[in-house]
Amino acid sequence: MQSKTHLLEDEFSERGKIRGVRYLQSFLLFLCLFAAYLLRVSISVAIVAMTPDKNSTDFLLETHYHIPVFSWTQHTKSLILSAFFWGYLIMNLPAAMIGRRYNNQMLLAMSMTLTVALSLATPMLVVAFNWPILVLIRFLQGLTQAFTMPMIHGISAKWAPPNERGRLVGFVLGGLQFGTVITLVGSGILASTRSGWPSIYYTSGAFGIFWVILWLIFGSESPDTHRLITRSERNYIKSSLTQTVSEKKNLITPWKEIFTSMPVWAVTISHAGHNCGFWLLLSEMPTFISSVLKFDIKSDGFVSALPYLAMWLCQFPVTYFADYMNKKNVTSLTFSRKFWNTLGMSGGALGLMVLGYMGENANAAICMYVFVVAIGCCTNVGFNINHLDLAPNYAGILMGFTNAVAALGGVLAPTVCGFIVHDQTSVDEWRVVFTLGAVILFFSSIFYIVFGSAEVQSWNEPRNENVGVRSFMQMKTDYGSSSKYTSSSSSFGKLS
Repeated sequence: MQSKTHLLEDEFSERGKIRGVRYLQSFLLFLCLFAAYLLRVSISVAIVAMTPDKNSTDFLLETHYHIPVFSWTQHTKSLILSAFFWGYLIMNLPAAMIGRRYNNQMLLAMSMTLTVALSLATPMLVVAFNWPILVLIRFLQGLTQAFTMPMIHGISAKWAPPNERGRLVGFVLGGLQFGTVITLVGSGILASTRSGWPSIYYTSGAFGIFWVILWLIFGSESPDTHRLITRSERNYIKSSLTQTVSEKKNLITPWKEIFTSMPVWAVTISHAGHNCGFWLLLSEMPTFISSVLKFDIKSDGFVSALPYLAMWLCQFPVTYFADYMNKKNVTSLTFSRKFWNTLGMSGGALGLMVLGYMGENANAAICMYVFVVAIGCCTNVGFNINHLDLAPNYAGILMGFTNAVAALGGVLAPTVCGFIVHDQTSVDEWRVVFTLGAVILFFSSIFYIVFGSAEVQSWNEPRNENVGVRSFMQMKTDYGSSSKYTSSSSSFGKLS
């Protein structure tokens, strides 16, 4: 009788719950990155519409509809494009540290809300104060969006079981590419309408508001706090993470071990190199396509989006196949991470080198552009997910650290391009830019092969406060790897 009563109580307590809440969380985080990239990437197309050539149809269209246009130099445009990353660089690690102490769900909602407010205010402020205010707005948006990736990694560490990590987190990261696709296509279309370039900022801001509402209703920091999750799913997730994720909120961060860990630096160098190549293409290719390949802004948006559509579609079979190999123990996890990372980065480096020698051959250049970006999806199961392998307890901190360093790539790519490319129609000047990007990608790939690892590091285990403080104050120069770390015996990790 008593057992029957318990069964009835369990059935009653499970009413109103939904199954697969971890998939719902992944979808919401996917939409978060989608919204973030709508807000972040739209400037790449908007700036072309804001500064059209006086002989172009875009200039005639915008002046006909009395939409303000600006005469900014390439150096000024590069400054605007890089301003975001200065804020991003400064705030990434502090954002991750704040995330260790406060609710990640609310921090994510607040950061998105502030980014949206700045986007909605952009058209009015730029018309009133010209390019200096746009530099400031982009800098502030960099500060607010710095919370996004650390919070997402911190939340994912609590929601994604290890045997589903590649698919769940890979799907979340696909929001970057899907957001880029929709932004590049949609921004080109919006800029060609009667509303012109201001509508780009209003539309991306509106979707950001929509996401915040969804997140506050259905999102949660962990399975413990989600009101709709079933007991069985909660127990499944928690039991799979028992050995690697601590229940404690205010863990002492092992700074010494993080800063002296070569596996962490392998992720960091790869992250920075990938960002440099990714943002070089994302921020500068619309200009290259418009100036060298002679596409108009509407076609420019479609062409610029093709590679990211290919990247988004390719990441589904890649993440599934990577998880399948790991589940079947076809290779060690370390080998798997290095294999996919090398394919994504070295393949991209080769493609960039070839792209630089294609001149004004538009069809060949676009095909190679698609290849370079699409193959980059392999890094989603390489360095991009490696933070959760090394230290699930500090995944947000690790993402904050590597993302801060990687933000230099976003700063340097448009800035260096601005110094190299004085004549936007010069194929030779663009070739130098693409070759430099290829060298950076290749070096980053080799560094990850030599020093990367997917073993849980010994310092992932929580320690008491005194040990944590002493560890930070007595920072020395050892290499901070796990007792299990064996990359010295084999750069690629052994097959098993």
